Amino acid sequence: MFLGCYEDMISADNPVRIIDLLVERLIAVNPEDFKRTLESDFGRPSYLTATMLKLFVYGYFNSISSSRKLEQEANRNIELIWLLGDLHPKYWIIADYRKLHGDHILKLTKQFRKFLRSNEYIDFKREVCDGTKVKANAKRGMLQFDHIEKKIENINAEISGYFKQLEIEDNRSDVHEEGYPEKDILGEMEIIEKIQNLESELEKYQNLKDEMEKTGEKRISTTDPEAKLMKSSDGKFPCYNAQTSVDAKNHFISSCETTTDTNDTQQIEKIADTLIEEYGETPKEMFADKGYYNTSQIENVEDKGIDVYVMVPNQKSTLIKKGFTYNEEKDIYLCPAGKVLVLKRSNTDKKGRIHKHYECSECTGCPLYDKCVKSKGNRKIHSLKTSKYIKDYKKKLSSPMGKLVGQLRKSIVEHPYGTIKCLMGKIPIKLRGRQKVATEMNLYTTVYNLKRLINIEPIDTIVEKFIQFGWK
Repeated sequence: MFLGCYEDMISADNPVRIIDLLVERLIAVNPEDFKRTLESDFGRPSYLTATMLKLFVYGYFNSISSSRKLEQEANRNIELIWLLGDLHPKYWIIADYRKLHGDHILKLTKQFRKFLRSNEYIDFKREVCDGTKVKANAKRGMLQFDHIEKKIENINAEISGYFKQLEIEDNRSDVHEEGYPEKDILGEMEIIEKIQNLESELEKYQNLKDEMEKTGEKRISTTDPEAKLMKSSDGKFPCYNAQTSVDAKNHFISSCETTTDTNDTQQIEKIADTLIEEYGETPKEMFADKGYYNTSQIENVEDKGIDVYVMVPNQKSTLIKKGFTYNEEKDIYLCPAGKVLVLKRSNTDKKGRIHKHYECSECTGCPLYDKCVKSKGNRKIHSLKTSKYIKDYKKKLSSPMGKLVGQLRKSIVEHPYGTIKCLMGKIPIKLRGRQKVATEMNLYTTVYNLKRLINIEPIDTIVEKFIQFGWK
């Protein structure tokens, strides 16, 4: 029975047509930006960059990230056969392209976001920041420094043992005199091979040790040394910290950075700088949860002209809140027991902020000592002159807008992460190393934005806007 051509099997509103047009338009306008590396003058020509990019965008769009599964789909999936022009790249070619050409994927990601901004899908008025821990492609167990040293010691001992056997092999005539049964003696080539394998393993562990000494890390993964042990909803794993900014208008992801920082306290300024650099303009507002609360970071971002709303963490009541009072005229603190904390020293940091350190000299024998002093010695208080800014900022958060931040933030930023985690599946990342993991995160954020665009616009409208956009 005649089934017709592949063109007839792909409906006019099939998202695969959008993927085809997006990649074709982008590469046609920017051919120099999508040149391939390691090209050879011999053998068959390599697959076109457009072919490989289409394959990966389609794969991640449909939750297929394995190179072997992509190879299978290219041979049996009607949509992919149409999209790739009936080409069937092997899995190692697919895997190599993803490892070697993260720059192509990054250019596609940024240019698509530029299209979204140019067409006002991203309006840049309110950006909501959030981070998520992405499980690395690594074993759950991580080695500590002393474990690595012990491993190196054991490997060196094994190597010494094999060298001793080599000496015995060289003096085989004396084997029985030395007390070694001949059946236990390995062949010379076999011994050399084992020594070479051990030396290779020794080099790996020595590099891990050097990396730990350089970075000061307490634990390291043997399969992905750049991954860090982080706490996620499923427990502690080697992870990467993906930082995104989501535009509030249509919930498109406007930026994504993959970091190895274990928390978010130093991230909001980096996100602001990334947005300003990529779009050439400054967002009006930025929202974030309490994990980003860092007054220095907030102050720096507000100095850029951005109105920042970061939730303040819940802080337990302490004696300094309950009973310590400050006498501005005498520049002293009075504790709940009526004792005086006098100024011991003050210093100015690089940002011009004055740090003052007060200490009490009458703590011995005080009935509140155990509750008041956490370590040996007297009660101390550190005061920062920018405390007025902190008070004003907290007052700002008590405004009607400040009270809405928590609800608005969740409704805007949680949906994209839910969609991406669903696309990722049980094994989220296939590559190792921060830069390569960033490549995969760029693919995931791009296909999320593409899915979002298809959900809010008719296919015909998207096609028309793709054709009209410059893509340069």
